Amino acid sequence: MSSDLSFVNATDSGCVIYRETTGRYVVSHQDAPRDSLHAATLAGAYAACRGWEARLNGALSATTAPAAERSARAA
Repeated sequence: MSSDLSFVNATDSGCVIYRETTGRYVVSHQDAPRDSLHAATLAGAYAACRGWEARLNGALSATTAPAAERSARAA
């Protein structure tokens, strides 16, 4: 069973978010277009984007991440 994808957003870093007709989000990155992750919420999709960015650019340092991101990780 397949579902159609609707474009949601693309980040400056190359992450692309789509929404399936089922309501689930599909996240991929322009540097790894054949790989994708699925998320139940848009917030989860953006979190997956941060994960892509960390994998493709090396691990983010907790001290260099923005304060809002650090507090979100701590929650």
